[in-house]
Amino acid sequence: MIERYGVPSTKIIGLMKSWQVPFRNIQKGDRLLVLTDDAMDPMVWQSAMAAINERDGEPVLCLFPRLAYHCSDPPPLAIEAAKRADVVVALTTTALNSGTPGFRSIRSEGGGKGQTPVWLMEELTVDILTDGGGRATLEDLKEICELQRRIGEIYDRGKRVRVLSESGSDLFADITGMPPGHQATRWGKLPFERDPKTGKLGGGTWPFGEVHVEPLPGSANGTLVWDTTAHFPSGLWREPVALTIKDGRVVAIQGGAEAEQVRWYLETYGDENSWRVGGEIAVGTNRKCWPAMGMMRNDKKRYGAMHFGIGHGADRGEVNSTLRLEGIIARVTVVVDDNITVCEKGEIKV
Repeated sequence: MIERYGVPSTKIIGLMKSWQVPFRNIQKGDRLLVLTDDAMDPMVWQSAMAAINERDGEPVLCLFPRLAYHCSDPPPLAIEAAKRADVVVALTTTALNSGTPGFRSIRSEGGGKGQTPVWLMEELTVDILTDGGGRATLEDLKEICELQRRIGEIYDRGKRVRVLSESGSDLFADITGMPPGHQATRWGKLPFERDPKTGKLGGGTWPFGEVHVEPLPGSANGTLVWDTTAHFPSGLWREPVALTIKDGRVVAIQGGAEAEQVRWYLETYGDENSWRVGGEIAVGTNRKCWPAMGMMRNDKKRYGAMHFGIGHGADRGEVNSTLRLEGIIARVTVVVDDNITVCEKGEIKV
């Protein structure tokens, strides 16, 4: 949160350029609601509003006090406004979670036309947009999507995934049960595109760049070590946090001060399902993101890193929780069916 202070107004020049790729398909009359909070750098949401307006979209700002914790629902008035939008642009400093009642209602009821996409851009900073992963070009996105498609094809054929890391991770999970071709199709698709049949804008994240697979509930077993950071506590960690997972549930959290804070966070803001492994096993694919810096918006998209989530799982719809907590493994090894190495110590091999 330190980076936002003292940003010169001249940064607006680079910021306007940084929105060209994610906002490329906005057309006249598109209604976009920008959700933000009083801790976000105003340069971020102001430049987003200006870029939407420049493309003849209809931007509306909804600003509220920073939410108490990650994955907390926005205020009810914000949720009702979001339901009337064609797209919700999430520029909050807290992560949002589709497992919460308010966000589930936005996605299912919004826009007057059915599901409303939420463009996930939480925790963005000026520097990430102009000098980090947010400076990816359309050609970069096409290369990322091709890489993600290849990984998705492996996940579609695979039955079991193994996650390893030098910090001590060794976890197995079942990845079966998804529709044929689901992963390759999903992860090979460009973000922020329009549906050719309905004309509606699709979803996306920015910076772009991850391919994830959600474990079959109850199937994950082993140890998963977050060695870099998590949504809480923020910043680069001094000591890693080891999660012992049995039959798809976190049964022990070990480490130093960070482990104590993770445990407190889950006990304070989570529910029973927040301890289940329903979140994603995700490999970052964006080479323009910086090395690990203790900020999730950068670190979770960084090439060869992994964010591993516990709690709500959006893909299968079987684990719904009030809280999802994601943490980072700096250089991950991912093996499918014991014989296909997707990523080895942070280097993608497919």
